[in-house]
Amino acid sequence: MTADKPDIPEEISKVKLSEWFSGLSDREKVKVKRYLKDADTSSAYNFSMKIMAASFEEENYSVAVLIGENILKAHLTPIERFDALEAIIPSYFGAKKYGECLKCCEEGLAMISGLKEKLVQRNNGILPERIQCRNYTINVLVGVNGNYDEGDKALDRFFEMGLISEEDVEYRKQSHKIHRLQRTFDGVFSVKLKDQ
Repeated sequence: MTADKPDIPEEISKVKLSEWFSGLSDREKVKVKRYLKDADTSSAYNFSMKIMAASFEEENYSVAVLIGENILKAHLTPIERFDALEAIIPSYFGAKKYGECLKCCEEGLAMISGLKEKLVQRNNGILPERIQCRNYTINVLVGVNGNYDEGDKALDRFFEMGLISEEDVEYRKQSHKIHRLQRTFDGVFSVKLKDQ
């Protein structure tokens, strides 16, 4: 706690997030304080990214979303914004905020062409295998919404963007067909059981 604001933890003051923290509910403050001991206080951005990762790891999605939504309001470089989107996307999904998840996925996908060189450079010359904006688009479209046609269109789009190989597209489309058949079969089976 700081001397001038006794209810503000020192880690929060160091990264100049006192005003934001003061606006949180008591319950939200307790949740955020839980992650302060390992926080990176070199900047508000680093602080936020570290807490988002730690809270996501513990499946505390509401904290990751709370922190992520705040940092996305800040003035960030394009790569920082992309990384913040990549961090909040799985948290939105975990919190079952699928609309917000898809919105962030779209924003991240729109940024990739301008950041591709940087993403490849910091990943030993290849695109990262894990690109959350790509992966969670499919998770929401197919896994949540059951919209296989849109999922297949997204795969074609990812191939055109250079985010997925042709082999991967075919493999995933085949996986979608199998998943669709399983859902159909499960639906028929459960209807028959109800009728008996």
